[in-house]
Amino acid sequence: MKWPDDPRRVMTILTLALVLFGIVHSRTGAAENEKQTIEARITGGSPSLADLLSYAYQSNPEIQAAKSSWRVAIEKYRVETGYPDPVLTTTYWPDDPARNWSEKRFEIMFSQTIPFPGKLAAAGRVVESESQIAKLELDRTIRDVSINVRESFHELQYIREAIRIAAHNREAVEHLRQIGETSHAQDRTTLFDVLKAQSQSGQVQYDILLLQELERTEITRLNALLNRPPDAPIASLMEEQMRPLVYDLTDIYALAEAQREEIRSAAVAVDKTRAEADVAHFQNLPEFMVGFKYEYNAPQPPNTSGTDMYGVQFGVSLPIWWDKNAGRQEAARAGTERATALVRTRINEARALIRETFFRLKNAERLVALYRDQLLPQAQKAMETAEIWNREGQGSLSDFLETEAVWYNFQLALARSRADYGKYLAKLEGIVGISLTQKSEIAQPLQQPEATP
Repeated sequence: MKWPDDPRRVMTILTLALVLFGIVHSRTGAAENEKQTIEARITGGSPSLADLLSYAYQSNPEIQAAKSSWRVAIEKYRVETGYPDPVLTTTYWPDDPARNWSEKRFEIMFSQTIPFPGKLAAAGRVVESESQIAKLELDRTIRDVSINVRESFHELQYIREAIRIAAHNREAVEHLRQIGETSHAQDRTTLFDVLKAQSQSGQVQYDILLLQELERTEITRLNALLNRPPDAPIASLMEEQMRPLVYDLTDIYALAEAQREEIRSAAVAVDKTRAEADVAHFQNLPEFMVGFKYEYNAPQPPNTSGTDMYGVQFGVSLPIWWDKNAGRQEAARAGTERATALVRTRINEARALIRETFFRLKNAERLVALYRDQLLPQAQKAMETAEIWNREGQGSLSDFLETEAVWYNFQLALARSRADYGKYLAKLEGIVGISLTQKSEIAQPLQQPEATP
């Protein structure tokens, strides 16, 4: 590279280079600062679901591997569309009696193969399709990691809510146990009531231990998705509101056909097989070869000058094995038919998954409404009535314990249903490929490819 003679142009080039370096460095530094900020919130603040998703996008090794695979596919284009490497051949004969030469002689030959016009372009279309598939694979990986993070987020939120409910219930049951033991000493309650209170208190203690163990397990799972140490702390999670679906089932089917990565990848695979069929067609056409040859003969007798010889070569391949060529064409046609069938298969798989997940999501939504609006308020009233009756001597301690246990279980069921709703919503949005809780223009269904290559 030759530098300009004008000092001002040199300064301009150096300034632009520094600015470009500054932009790249500042973006890298900004991303690192953002990650550190989120890490601080995860450890000691109140991280939101968006924080965890952002952290996973920057840190998850599976996503990084998918990004690298996409880059590999992009770089492959330059490899597949380039000319074959030229060949340089040298030959040296120290002695060749057959030609009655006793003197030394050598040859140098340079040759270059030239594909039939259009063959490299067809190979480029194959690589372009592979690059699109790699990009969709990256999108699918990001989607799957996001689903796992969202499911883990809701599961951890449920476990911590269950621990809070269980701890509150333990205090209530322990208080009832003490009342029961005092009343039994005064012959105002039966031994059975006391034993039942003690048993229920022990059961709640076991529930808390079990939930605490589940919390540590879920933290380890979430840290694995975030590429953090297994026991790295995760602070209290920010509450995620329940958001209703804004699409009906028919719209969700249509959205999945247009947006789901597996279906789009299968459709691109059809284009790839058609490009491969073009490549197979060009493989049945001849390739050309041009070359240059130099030959040197040693002097004979030695006191004379040697002989230099030059030559130009031209060759062409002969694709005369028709059966092999026909096999290439048939293989390409079969590949296109297979890819077309896989598109239909992916659509059917998506519809089955959508219907199953949609049912579970709606069922969780119904359970939330049932426990929140009916069962839990009724259980609370029953518990308050049982408490009054027990205080006035009209009811037993067992009756109070029974109503309190029902109220406790309904609270857990409500928390479980809320978490299930969040998890099934994440799964359903993962199947479709877009958010289903905010309205956007419905994409058109994917056009079904034809099987003819």
